[in-house]
Amino acid sequence: MITLGVDPHPGSHTVVALDTNGCLLAEATVPNTPAGLLELHRFGEPFNLRRWAIEGAGNHFIASFVSELLHRGEAVYSISPSVTSQYRSRRGRKKNDVVDAANVARALLANPELPALLKSVGQQRELQELSRARERLSDQLKSNRLALAELTEHSRVREILKQVIQTIASQLKELERRLHGLVTALKPHLLDLDGVGAVIAGTLLAEVGDVQRFPNEDHFASYCGAAPVERGSGQNSRMQVNPGGNRRLNRALHLVALVRLRVDERSKQFVCKRIEAGKTKRAALRLLKTYIAREIFKTMSQPATLEPESRP
Repeated sequence: MITLGVDPHPGSHTVVALDTNGCLLAEATVPNTPAGLLELHRFGEPFNLRRWAIEGAGNHFIASFVSELLHRGEAVYSISPSVTSQYRSRRGRKKNDVVDAANVARALLANPELPALLKSVGQQRELQELSRARERLSDQLKSNRLALAELTEHSRVREILKQVIQTIASQLKELERRLHGLVTALKPHLLDLDGVGAVIAGTLLAEVGDVQRFPNEDHFASYCGAAPVERGSGQNSRMQVNPGGNRRLNRALHLVALVRLRVDERSKQFVCKRIEAGKTKRAALRLLKTYIAREIFKTMSQPATLEPESRP
């Protein structure tokens, strides 16, 4: 089996081919154009038994290539940038696109249990665009509000910033309205969970895609970076936080956990018992995120009660 590692960028894509031992067989860099993507397809054709490992396969500048691979029935794996960075730090300080593409492929070689991407539902791409656009606008809104607070009362810039803030705030509401409509059509059960609103649910659906690609809830929690990993040597052994996984999903779980600590009595009791047992508050919060990830997996595995066309 040949593993093709891809390091995508808005302007170009770099691909390498590694054998089962991790030896470099070939490499290429192509522009991010229709002709370049065609060349990327041709790069993989000589390798009959192949699979694709793509860093951040959900990024918009590589989405069309990923969709075409899935349409052709190719095996495609999305590798989180946080996982790639771990392999880079282990193998030295050198960094370029070829090194990054090779580390993407090695991440898959070292983690064969990673779930392959399935043919995504038609709305997943729209969910990704909506959720990520909202995230960027939310950061801009916060930045503009901070800039407004720093201005003097009689500054001529205040009125301009106020108009910018008002425009961004109204567009954020529009994005959230669209997210709510898509979530209601696809997985309305998510909105019944404590701490999960339209924004969090949209992020979950956008980053996960088809939840059936995960064999069980433990694999899903690990993909979210919410499953602790063991660190041991000799007689010393301990569990520590998992630095890998999809960081957008991990952040979504963290926000859900913070909300539940305010409104959900079960979560409050769970964290209190862990603290009384000797855990720190951060460690107890990480355990809570693991249980939340398992609950979300079960909820996402449920079919929608109504077809999208018949749901208001």
